[in-house]
Amino acid sequence: MNTQQRRGRRNGPFGFTLLEVIAVLLIMGVVAAVLFAGSISTDEYRAKSQAEVIKSHLRHAQSQAMNSSVVWGIHFIDGSRYAMFKDGNTGVQVQIAGADSNPVDLSGQGITISNLGSGIVSFNSWGTPHTDAQAVTAQSGTRTLTVTKGDVSESIQITPNTGYIP
Repeated sequence: MNTQQRRGRRNGPFGFTLLEVIAVLLIMGVVAAVLFAGSISTDEYRAKSQAEVIKSHLRHAQSQAMNSSVVWGIHFIDGSRYAMFKDGNTGVQVQIAGADSNPVDLSGQGITISNLGSGIVSFNSWGTPHTDAQAVTAQSGTRTLTVTKGDVSESIQITPNTGYIP
């Protein structure tokens, strides 16, 4: 036996092949995806995602109002339906881009919206939120709408004066 064999050394380089590294990373990615998918409930996902959609619609109405001399807003018809309006008239409904129906109807998804107050969020040309369709009565204090799916709720806050929606 030579000296190398007695010490137990191999001939050739040490380390992992690129194929082995990729296989380990792929397995770790699949395990992480399975663990993450199980950590969030379907109701929680739907409540959060619908709250983000409603925030987007509110921001769009605010943006439209700020880019024109016309009052735009969202009319919450009831706890599961809402529509965008313009000209300070809830009867003049505007199709919301990306929405399947006009008004948007969430009743089939089991989603409700509460704490609606007057049911109107309108914006003037400064982007200031109001509680009436003609944008006469400015919103006083932070307004919080609640989106609920099952036993999970998500809040939407509308800041007075600026209309900031975090």
